[in-house]
Order: sequence, then C-alpha cells, then structure tokens
Amino acid sequence: MKLPPSQAPATSSTLLLVGSGTHLRQGHLLSQLAAAADVVLLDTAAPTWQKPWIRDAEVYDRRETPLPVEQARRLCRDHDVRAVVSYSESEIVLAAELAEALGLPGLPVEAARLCRDKHRQRELLNRTGLSPTASVLVHDVQEGLRAAADIGYPVVVKPRGLSGSLGVGRVSGPADFTRFFGLASGVDTMGLASDGFLVEECVTGTEFLVDVWSSGGTAEVVYSGRKYMANDPYPIDTGHIMGEGALPDAEYAAGLALARDAVLAAGIDRTIANLDVVLTPDGPRVMEINGRPAGDLAPVIADLGTGLSVGGLLADAALGRPLHAEPVPNRAAGIKFLYPARRQRFEGLAEAPELRVQPWLHEVGELPERGSVVEPPPDDYFGRAGWVIATGSHADQVHERLTEAERALTVQGPSV
Repeated sequence: MKLPPSQAPATSSTLLLVGSGTHLRQGHLLSQLAAAADVVLLDTAAPTWQKPWIRDAEVYDRRETPLPVEQARRLCRDHDVRAVVSYSESEIVLAAELAEALGLPGLPVEAARLCRDKHRQRELLNRTGLSPTASVLVHDVQEGLRAAADIGYPVVVKPRGLSGSLGVGRVSGPADFTRFFGLASGVDTMGLASDGFLVEECVTGTEFLVDVWSSGGTAEVVYSGRKYMANDPYPIDTGHIMGEGALPDAEYAAGLALARDAVLAAGIDRTIANLDVVLTPDGPRVMEINGRPAGDLAPVIADLGTGLSVGGLLADAALGRPLHAEPVPNRAAGIKFLYPARRQRFEGLAEAPELRVQPWLHEVGELPERGSVVEPPPDDYFGRAGWVIATGSHADQVHERLTEAERALTVQGPSV
C-alpha cells in the first residue's frame, strides 16, 4: 500500500497498541495513529515494517502468556502510556483485558466480549428493541433444522464468533440446510473462537457500513459507506464507496442514528466501532457490531473519500480527546475486490493499459503469489485475487469507474 509519510505526533500522549495486523491491511492505519500520538506496541512477533511508527515494543507468546500483563507493564513503566487500543479483530478482547488490568482507559471488557459474540449482540438488540430479529443459537444440524422451521424459510446461517460474512449463507429450504451448515462449520476461523452457530430470519434490503466514534459517553457517526455484496446465497462483501453521495442523508438518517444508539447500548467506549446495517422496507436493522474500525482497506478509502484520518480519530477516542471530524466535500473514493471466476492458476490481473493510466485510478493491487491456485467464494471465502481503488467527486461517479475497472482487470490464468 501507499503509506502517508510519518509525522511527529500531535501531543506527547502515548498509546499502547495491542496487535498491529499486516503492512498491507493496517499499515495506513498505524501510520495515522502514530501521527496523532506516540505508539508503543505489544505483539506476538518482533516489529519489522512497524518500526517507523512505534517508539518501543514488547513481544509475547500467546500460548505461554495469554494475558501478557508484565510485558504491558514494562511498556507503561518506560513510557507515558495513557490508554490501550487495538484495531485488530482478534486482539480487541485482549486489549480490553489489559486496559482493565493496568487501570487505563480502553474498550470495556464486557463490550469487547459482546463485539466478538454475535449471539450476545442479537440478545442485546432484541432486549432493547433497537433491532429485533429472530435468532436462535444452535450447535448441530438437527437443532438448526428445528430453529429454521420455527423461524420460517428463508433463513441465514452464520458462525457465532466470526466477523463480516465469513461462513454466512442464505438457506432457502430444509433440503439445503445441511450443506449450508457444513459450509459455516468448515470455514477457516483464523484462530478466532466461534462456539455455535446462529440461525436467523433473512433480513432483506440495502446493506451499508457505519463507523461510530465513541468516547466518554458520546457517540457520533464519523463516516459511512455503501457496500457491494455478491455471491448470493453467500453474502460476501466485495467492496465499498465512501464520501460525497455514498448514502443519501434523508434515506439513511434513521440507520445512522440506529448505529449510534446500538454502540451506546453495547457500552462501547474509547474506540471506533464498525457496524453493518441493512435498510429494510420496515426500517433499519443492525446486523453486526464490531469493536474496531472497518477492516481491510477501509481506512484508506475513508481517507481518500472524506479526508478523515481514521487513525487520528481512533487516537482521539482512546485518549478522551474531543471529536473533530469534518469530511471534505465534493470528494469520494471506493474499492472493489477482484475475484476469479473459476478455480484457476493465478497469473496476474489483466494489463489493461488504457485503464491504468486514468488519473482517477488510485491503485491496483494483486493478493496471491503468481503461480498459486485461486478459486472464488464459497469454495474460498478469502478468494480475492486483488483490488482496485478509484476516486472522484461523487459516489455515483466512483461507482461507474469501479465498474469499468472491474470489467477490465480480469484474473488471468488457466483453469485447474
């Protein structure tokens, strides 16, 4: 990724960052975080690419030290650590537990655990009436079949503890249930715990993303975006657009307000929370609450499309600073992830020379190594071959440009 240059921090306040992610996916976010505060890192591997943006680091072994309090204390002893933060899905509970153990501000432990548990989220949203949706926790196919019959087809099956659309499938009838349940139970959890599965009513409408800044009892939507979904009946997020015109204000106002209210009800504090919301004919529904900013390359798109620094906003929330978030008008950006059409050997994305010289084409990237085998979802939920980022003055213009780019940047290579 193209990273913004490292800058001197705005203040001497120091953040303890738990987990740094990967250079590709989180490098941009870490650089922004470091521009807003000093950063010391607690991670499972010694820093390499992170070095330009951190002041110090401690390494721990997750198997030997599941709660590395002593390593965190050393960082706090040597630096003026004021808060604990994480933007990594797999680390938000650990970060919350460390903040509590150290007596520092951070995402509350119970809120962090709720964000990692779709069943508890649904219980909260149903109990408060914020987003009532029929949902049953099951552990095997027979329980699932009974729950689906009670709810009524179509239903959605999803793993309890995974984020995004991993393992999610829309089941149209009992004859397909066992197959979809098997897909949900067989998805790679990437080390995340997921005890059980949810069978839920199928909510239809337009899905969009919302990121809510929350600190000290105040919660505000800082950016949002339209989402691309594909591969029905396996709803895979394939991209998004943020900025001018991404979501018409009048039509989506109730959904944005619902996202803010859900964050407060969940007790989320000192972070940016990411929510997936669906605008249905009967009003908005919250589908998922995450205790960190939108993932993948969303911070890059927010930066390009709104001018907002996600890392800077995250630092302000963690440190209890006032919110300052004024999007730049007449500006938009978007990303589409590129997928193979079949199982094939990856030989790169199409050259498309006329496309690649367009001034609005911000970036084209490839993910797999050339020569490796790629296949589309649901055979591989992570089956992205690459991505393309486009910019413009309005979301509709960006959509047209992304459509053109996706059409030209075909995945090259023979079937296998």
